[in-house]
Amino acid sequence: MKAAAVMQRLKTRVEGLDDLMEGGLVRGDIHLVAGGPGTGKTVLSANIAYNAATAGENVVYATFEESAEYLRRNLKLLGLDVVPLEKEGKFSIVDLEALKGQQLETNISTLIQATKDSKGTLLVIDSVTALLLACETQFEMRTFMKSVYTSLKAEGITTILTASLANGGKIGFEGFMTDSVMLMENWEDEVQMKTRFVILKMRGTNHSKRYHSVVFGPKFAVSRF
Repeated sequence: MKAAAVMQRLKTRVEGLDDLMEGGLVRGDIHLVAGGPGTGKTVLSANIAYNAATAGENVVYATFEESAEYLRRNLKLLGLDVVPLEKEGKFSIVDLEALKGQQLETNISTLIQATKDSKGTLLVIDSVTALLLACETQFEMRTFMKSVYTSLKAEGITTILTASLANGGKIGFEGFMTDSVMLMENWEDEVQMKTRFVILKMRGTNHSKRYHSVVFGPKFAVSRF
């Protein structure tokens, strides 16, 4: 196992987040962001991707649940205008919707090739759940996830996967086949619905094990309860 002291980190540059994980995401690892509908999985992943691109990283963002055009529009509403970054070659969007009907392994090969072609250092797949829906059995899902993990690790690509959980659902085998798991949950206090964030695991990292509140707005942030 690599020593934590020599692990290279990809800074998320999300306010309050890097301090929870010894400075950032471990490069070359597969990171899972899981949560129910409306918990902000895409918002968090997009913020990390955008921040990385503006800091000089080459990012590939693969979207399955919405078209590339829809993603650009929604990100701009969040204050993340990726079009200039696309023109600079720093941010590439792959519309997985256009790849429907292909073998799952072909989709992953396409993403790996797109990352190589753009000299990408970060790949976001939003969401892996949408890809897994093409599997007919639990065995196929496990086999596919293992293939995804093995392929991406072999290439040394830092990857963020988002995974959707049904209301009250638990993280399944995806959590065992990734190097880190970050969970986002909606919860209700006496007056309103709020969102909280916790790192369930992150290999090689002395990470926070507390729940943290999530602040949405012009600037996404994670803060301590």
